[in-house]
Amino acid sequence: MFLFLVSGSNQLDLAKAAALAGELLKRADPRQIRDETGFAIGGVAPIGHLIAIPAFADETLLGLDRVWAAAGAHDAVFAAEPQAMIRAAQAVVAKLAV
Repeated sequence: MFLFLVSGSNQLDLAKAAALAGELLKRADPRQIRDETGFAIGGVAPIGHLIAIPAFADETLLGLDRVWAAAGAHDAVFAAEPQAMIRAAQAVVAKLAV
């Protein structure tokens, strides 16, 4: 399992993501997501997972003043400075957007 942080106005480039992950990627299983992160799809926060999950952040996030991310529920979000969120998620910054 991998975590990819990409702005909502962008789309994840699956080929770039797979190259960074070093393996073919497939759609995540909702049960696996809940079991390994503690969150349901739609509310997966970038931090606070039950296990360590390799994370990658799209470089375009660094051009924003503030980013919003899921906060553990489908109707909860939090704001953060991009650098702070990337650092907290221990994400590697890379070109991820289409």
